[in-house]
Amino acid sequence: MKTVTINSSLTIIGGGISGVCAALTAARAGIPAVLVHNRPVLGGNSSSEIRVWMRGATGAGNLFSEEMGILGILKLRNLYENPEFNVIFWDEILLDAVLEEKNIQLFLNTNVEQVISSEDGIRQVEGVQQASEIRYIFRSSYFIDATGDGMVGAGAGVPYRIGALPYIPENKEKSAELLSCSILYFIKDSGKPVKFVAPRYAYDMEYVETLINKGGRVISEKQTGSDCWWFEYGGLRNTITETQEIGLELKKLVLGVWNYIKNSGKYPEAETRTLEWIGSIPGKRESRRMMTEYELSMDDILMQRQFEDGAFYGGWYMDFHPAGGLNSEEENCIQIPVNVYTLPLRCLYSRKVPNLVFAGRNIGTRQEAFASARIMNTCALSGQAAAALVRECIREGRAPAELDKRQTEEVLQYLLREDMFIPGQKNLDPADLARRANISASSEYRLEAEPTDRKMRLTEECFLAVPYSREGTVRLLMDAEKATELKTELYEADLPNRLCPGAKVSERTILISRGENWVEIPVSKMHPGKFGIIYLKENENLALRINRIRNPGILCGRRNSSDYMDPCVEWKDEMLYAAANLSDGYARPYGGAHIWCSQKEEKPWILLEWDQPVRFHEIRMYLDPELSMEIPSSCAGRWDETHKFTIRRGMPPQLVKAFTIEYYQDRKWMHFSTVKENYQRMAVVKGDTAVSAEKLRITVDATWGDPRAQIYQVRVY
Repeated sequence: MKTVTINSSLTIIGGGISGVCAALTAARAGIPAVLVHNRPVLGGNSSSEIRVWMRGATGAGNLFSEEMGILGILKLRNLYENPEFNVIFWDEILLDAVLEEKNIQLFLNTNVEQVISSEDGIRQVEGVQQASEIRYIFRSSYFIDATGDGMVGAGAGVPYRIGALPYIPENKEKSAELLSCSILYFIKDSGKPVKFVAPRYAYDMEYVETLINKGGRVISEKQTGSDCWWFEYGGLRNTITETQEIGLELKKLVLGVWNYIKNSGKYPEAETRTLEWIGSIPGKRESRRMMTEYELSMDDILMQRQFEDGAFYGGWYMDFHPAGGLNSEEENCIQIPVNVYTLPLRCLYSRKVPNLVFAGRNIGTRQEAFASARIMNTCALSGQAAAALVRECIREGRAPAELDKRQTEEVLQYLLREDMFIPGQKNLDPADLARRANISASSEYRLEAEPTDRKMRLTEECFLAVPYSREGTVRLLMDAEKATELKTELYEADLPNRLCPGAKVSERTILISRGENWVEIPVSKMHPGKFGIIYLKENENLALRINRIRNPGILCGRRNSSDYMDPCVEWKDEMLYAAANLSDGYARPYGGAHIWCSQKEEKPWILLEWDQPVRFHEIRMYLDPELSMEIPSSCAGRWDETHKFTIRRGMPPQLVKAFTIEYYQDRKWMHFSTVKENYQRMAVVKGDTAVSAEKLRITVDATWGDPRAQIYQVRVY
């Protein structure tokens, strides 16, 4: 067998979403990187081989929390190019993004089998590429283990946990209880009768009947895609060494269930339905978790603990599944909502192997915390954080555990610049010239009520999310069928969550007369720099009026639904959408809206002015892609109501589509750049050469539908 040695600054093992985000982050930072993946397509569980859709903090009820950064670049490209969320095209989005980067060498179908290390760390990893008969030796200064199973870390001697216990000799024979694996299937209606003959290995109908209707496990002829996530097995087995057996067992179960649906006679609508696709590779939830410098705990999540080295975030439910899977008598899952929380860099490394960093579901977490942090959007963010950490290690010539406070802060500021949201952190980048500029705008939007005839009836508990109001009172327009009482509860949080509201501030019962009412809700007891979430208790006689136009940072909806609307509200706050927000340090909502919004005008602009001319070559704008709506990687044509998912229909109207940048030099305006088809949240414009100017003007030529311009932050370098 031929042997080939590949040398690079960084080798990333694992081409799931965390590995892809790590590779793209490294490449864009100028680090020559190798990405090694043991499958023919990138994306891991999100790929067309497994087809789990990607979800995160927003899908669990957190508002203004959709994951961006490198992942956001991929998701927004997917929304633009693949609006039907076809999983096949998601594969190609990932592959195209990786192949586009000159700093990435990609090795698909290459299974790393051996880790060679010494006291100084890993020297090389070795693997064989299927079909090519080539054995590769990958040598690097740093390695990122994004394998999911932590194969590289285990091979290098980093201690790890399986289940709740450390994997040590005295625990080796103890059975661990893990989250099980799943195999999905997709169906289609062919419009004509379709016969199904089950393979002989499929479980028979009698056995299938013993499994269904336990713990909420209901089957239907309409279920498809991620409806079937609870077809689970393997949590009581070794999810690494017994992967083949788990996969075969799942196929027996899934095909037995489909046979039951098609041939039991209990599902007449199944006659014309057929299997369009069935997975062959188990979607794995849990295996090894590395024992890193810090292991995130359940208390860290519930207390929203702030870390000095907090570098990325999570927000999915603590999502527990019974280890027995389909054979269990327990509920198919228990989901505990949580607020957005921070994960520290220390979860990504162990000083035992100084040149190894982890990304994805194998990072350092305790099992209860893992139930939330394992979700793919959070894994993707960990990949970006891991590569940013390696960048600083290469720059400083130090191991991760050797970085001092200043160097750690450099990692965090770099992540913020690359559009990572880190709760509580703000832009302090000394190189950002916009922080020294005086910023003004053509106009500033004032909160307006433009009532429509649309209403949200309070047939169940509803919520209203608002940023802190200096006025002390929020007025909302409501209709009452008869005189009645409205019961309200006010909570506050850094970011609102419709399911997990935060700290209670007050409660009030308000008398409302029949007809149209401007209802006043005091918010004066809220702390500045907080979001308020007002629960409107169920009252069938009341309806909240919906506004004609969206007011950024303000939402309403039903507590148990992801369909959000724009409430008709009023209060006076001159700073709510002021141009000063463009340089207040925040690039998205956190304790406030932090956005500039113009009035309705044809060509809104922002102007940056300096006391003395400054020299720059790059402008970055952080825009609004509607951060309270999920952008999935893929999506079946149908999803179960319990998913609480609202699909996007086209590009977000408030996102800036076209803009022109000019600079003022020699007493005249000069053209810097024009962008006509932007679909990204982070719009980065680089000039061919640096220019010197005392003024910079950005004119918004078009949005994707909103008559106003909306920008969170602008940076100049």
